[in-house]
Amino acid sequence: MQWYEEVLDHIDEKKTYCHKELMDKLKKLKPDLSESTYHWTVSRLVREGALTRQGYDSYSLPSDLPKDEYEPPYSDTAAGLIRLVSEKYQYVQFTVFETVLMNEFLNHLIAQNTVFIQVEKESSIYVFRFLQEQKHLNVMFKPSKKDFNLYWSKDCVIVTDMITEAPIRAGAPHLIMLEKMLVDISADRLITTTFSKAELPDIYELAQSRYLLDKVRMLRYARRRNRQDVLLKYLEGSKAEDAAS
Repeated sequence: MQWYEEVLDHIDEKKTYCHKELMDKLKKLKPDLSESTYHWTVSRLVREGALTRQGYDSYSLPSDLPKDEYEPPYSDTAAGLIRLVSEKYQYVQFTVFETVLMNEFLNHLIAQNTVFIQVEKESSIYVFRFLQEQKHLNVMFKPSKKDFNLYWSKDCVIVTDMITEAPIRAGAPHLIMLEKMLVDISADRLITTTFSKAELPDIYELAQSRYLLDKVRMLRYARRRNRQDVLLKYLEGSKAEDAAS
């Protein structure tokens, strides 16, 4: 038994605790450690399943209920685009991500949404032209970061190529899987401009504590995007600045 596991005996199963309260309990057990060690220990308890993160700065003992499978709560804009494109291109593989999906995991919420439609490479240009014909106010095709920043507007639609080996949801391929989302928010050069990368450790910690994750599948996709080492560091609770180096 690790020394820090003793803290679980001092936690009320009916209460939630903030990060500082948990660190204070750890300090009583071992008062001579560094602040970063106490912080890392709380994260480790979450990763090991001994604690569950309920939301921003809110922790509790885990319940007996199984973790849920992630279901993306799409906006009306994204849901409408899924219907539109899937009806036009029934046999084309595509997945939709929108930046407001990250709000469930962020401390600083995204107010101005961006919708990304990732389409199999041979068909992405046709999907883009189709959306142009539908008079969508702002749709861009594989923009550079400079063009994205220059021409972006609220509810902008970005059409890009889908990376091969991306996790695809069986029976509902257009709905993004959490495993794919957690890789893309670290790897995609456009998505990473829409939020603070300093929040990535908290995103991964909360996602792991709340939802079922197929980490083997996620890391296989991360390797395809050359982000496997980075994802491993985040999943193990490393600081954002370490993972980004």
